This record gives sequence, structure tokens and C-alpha cells, in this order.
Amino acid sequence: MKPLFLPDLIFIFLVLLLWPLSGEFTVIGPQQPIVALVGTEVTLPCYLHPQWDATYMEVIWFHGQNSSLVHHYKNAQEFLKYQHLDYRGRTEFLRENIYHGSVALRLHQIRPSDEGKYRCFFESPSHYHEAEFQVNVTGIGSAPHIYIDGVGYKRLHLVCTSTGWYPEPEVQWKNHKEEPLSGGSVTMKKVNGLFSVETSITVSANSKENVSCVIGSPHQSQKKEAHIAWSDGWFSNIFFWIVTWIVSMVILVIIMLFIIVFLSCKLKKAKGNPNIEPVAPTPNKVTSPFLRNNEEHGFASSP
Repeated sequence: MKPLFLPDLIFIFLVLLLWPLSGEFTVIGPQQPIVALVGTEVTLPCYLHPQWDATYMEVIWFHGQNSSLVHHYKNAQEFLKYQHLDYRGRTEFLRENIYHGSVALRLHQIRPSDEGKYRCFFESPSHYHEAEFQVNVTGIGSAPHIYIDGVGYKRLHLVCTSTGWYPEPEVQWKNHKEEPLSGGSVTMKKVNGLFSVETSITVSANSKENVSCVIGSPHQSQKKEAHIAWSDGWFSNIFFWIVTWIVSMVILVIIMLFIIVFLSCKLKKAKGNPNIEPVAPTPNKVTSPFLRNNEEHGFASSP
């Protein structure tokens, strides 16, 4: 191999020294997916390597396969004429370190639709480059609620509900040993981009095992759980109150039917009686004693 002489080393040194002055740069964005929580805010940083003053560069954030324009900066000011409607009033350009080629975009009021690929684009008069990164949106729903939907012969039908999840959550029933229970059913409904969950399972009331409903997001380890504990005599008490309620309702219905039948019979009886008509006065019948005496003595009334 031919040895390097001093002129060669000087040439290489000058090339490395003048490399930044050529105007070429690389845009570097987040290396790992960013997790954003629904309803909060998230910061999307990008910077140039090597460091370069980006004050008069054009900087654009795009989102999704359709390259929706999230935010636009050029000529040392924000240019939002063509900003997508979904981001109006929700973006904030952070440029405190723009002289060093470092900027960031803060996105407020995160929605499920904000999930996906983003591109951070820089362009100077002589060069352009962009970085791509992923934003995963997650919504932590409400605490699960368990209630009894039906009672069979020593069996209970349990239902667990929760709302406000994104993406579609993972749902599981577990016993007191944290072992998964099989046989459960799950129903998902999407409202305003968020998932509502309803899951049910039928269990034996004699097992006396605590049963838990566990719901969690696939993007985060955070899970929410609700459990129902069986105790001695618990099923008997529940069954007693349910039977009491059913008997009470039956008695109430019987009383209502009796009242309806009684009123109906009374109304029919009233309609069956003939109406008493008023007695019409007899024509030319004299009712005054004075006139009756006159008629008896032969006095005639004047015409």
C-alpha cells in the first residue's frame, strides 16, 4: 500500500474541514416510536447533522401516506395557509435552538387519528433531506366495572364494561391464581375513535374463587383491573334477594290486575243501568190552588 505523504494528509484534512460548508446535512428524528396519550400533547423533535443554522431553511412536518401537511415554516416565519384542517390550532413550532439546527413540533390534544408515520423535512437553497418516525397513540380507558347480568342454577353470568380505550385493548378474565379463564366473550364498539369494551363470562358460584376482569393497552404495560370476591353464603344471599324481588314484582302485577278488573266490572255495571228520564209536565194541568178553585166554580180565564 502506498504511504500517505504530507500533501495527501493536508488535502484530506481540508476536505473534512470544508464538508459542512458544502451545505449538505442529514435530518435526524426520533429513533424509537413516540407514544402519545389521547387528550394530552406530544413533542416531535428533529435536528440537523452537522449542526447548521436553519433559520432561513424550509421546515415541514408531514403525516401519513397522504402526506397531510401538519406544520410549515419558511422564510423565518410560520406559513400555515395549506395546513391540514385536522391540525388547525393544535400545533406549536419550537425554534429556540434553530440556530443550531434543532427544532421541534408540539402537537396538542392528541387524537386517535394522529397515529402513524411522520416526516420531518428540511430544505436549504442547495440541499434537502428528511427523517421519518412513528407515533403510536394510546388511550387509557375507564376503570372496569363488573356486574351480575343473570343467575342460573348455582351459576352467575358476569359482565365487565369499560370505555375510552385506544387502540383496541386486550381483555382477559382471571381467577384468584392469576390464571386466564376461558369461555369469555368480548364485544367492541368504536365511539369517536375510542373503543368501548363489554366482556362477559359464566362462572360457578360454588367455586368461591375471586374473579378478575383485566383490560390493558397493547402499546403500554398499564392495565386496569376489577375483581369480584365470593364469600360464604354470598350466592345464597344474592339468590334470596333476587327471588324476593321476583316475588314482589309478581305480587305487584297481581294487585294491578285485580284493580284493573275491579274498575272494569264497576264501569260495565254502571253502563248497564237505564237512565232515569225527567217527568214532563201534563198539558193544561193547573197546579196553582187559586186557579183550581176558580175552575171548580166555573170561572173561565180570559183569552
